[in-house]
Amino acid sequence: MTGFKTSEHLIGDLREIRFWIETGTDTIPGLLIMETDPAGPLPLLFMQHPATSSKDDYFVRDVALRWAQRGWACVGIDAPLHGDRPQHDPLALFRDQSRYPAITAQFADEVTATIDALAAAYPIDTGRLGYVGYSMGSMLGIPAVARDGRFKVAAFCLVGEGGMVGPADGPDVQALGGVAVRIVGKTSDQLIPRAATEALYDGLPGVKDVVWLPGGHFEIGPDVIRAAEEWIKDRL
Repeated sequence: MTGFKTSEHLIGDLREIRFWIETGTDTIPGLLIMETDPAGPLPLLFMQHPATSSKDDYFVRDVALRWAQRGWACVGIDAPLHGDRPQHDPLALFRDQSRYPAITAQFADEVTATIDALAAAYPIDTGRLGYVGYSMGSMLGIPAVARDGRFKVAAFCLVGEGGMVGPADGPDVQALGGVAVRIVGKTSDQLIPRAATEALYDGLPGVKDVVWLPGGHFEIGPDVIRAAEEWIKDRL
């Protein structure tokens, strides 16, 4: 990491902090929402948007404003090629699957860099890290959580083995033994076959749970968010 810049404003009793991390090869735009005056170090919940979305969409910012009132510091970053990235081309990743390993490795490094930068600047308890991802946010999140090694709980929504995740018996999935994982699937998912989601769940080595909700892949609504929240709240 070569630089860390921030700007912030207050929303009631919450701080909305926008940050930019210069890595030397890219700029990571991020958003952190937390209590204005916490009594002590806060657990950090990483929240990652689906494809073509950003940290400012409902899945991250709006939900973070509510979850921060639980006493969680909530953070989201724009995934590579998304949001306010210098190179913005969300669909480029899916046009060229040969880029998956490089983007997956980049995102994993950026998650770790983000946690380290925030922990150095704010009252963050790195012993209480959680992750919630939706679709692409889960596809990138599984390797990132596995490679960072500090997360204790995660909810991966609308995801299965293969692609950026790799096989269920691969090193990233098998490295999640210390993470309590909930998988949230959709019964009529048009993009992720149920068999791929079930294979991912079966391959998880630690504490785990699976929830099936009605609807298709693009129906990421309150039911999905609630299923993630219920899993995280008892473990963070």
